Amino acid sequence: MVKRNDGTSKEDICQNQFTAYVVLAVKRKRQAYIKKKMRDKEKQTKTEEELSKFGIKEDDVWHGLEIQNEELVIVMQQLKPKEHFIVVGYVLRRKTFKELAQETKLTERTVASIYYRSIKKLRTKMENVK
Repeated sequence: MVKRNDGTSKEDICQNQFTAYVVLAVKRKRQAYIKKKMRDKEKQTKTEEELSKFGIKEDDVWHGLEIQNEELVIVMQQLKPKEHFIVVGYVLRRKTFKELAQETKLTERTVASIYYRSIKKLRTKMENVK
């Protein structure tokens, strides 16, 4: 015969407290998971909006290019959309900082600064990849 938990004995009280603890822990973990998923989705949407603001799609940048260094592509995708746009515009599309400044509505000096900081980031991350 199975003994019912009526909450009167010391073991029953301990078991009830433990059950309440586990239920609360699972509930909080579930809420944290849902919040993380929502943040990730929000971040993805924001990134897509920023890319579209600059008039580029994720696949457009690499279209027609023979990719020789997969690590570089991965590291480039880790850049912020603005940094990505400026580096690709300057290096691949051969635009000047002045042209990029007009497109992004930033100053020429700011565009140059973003470019050089982005290149520094790329070099650092590429060193870590090797």
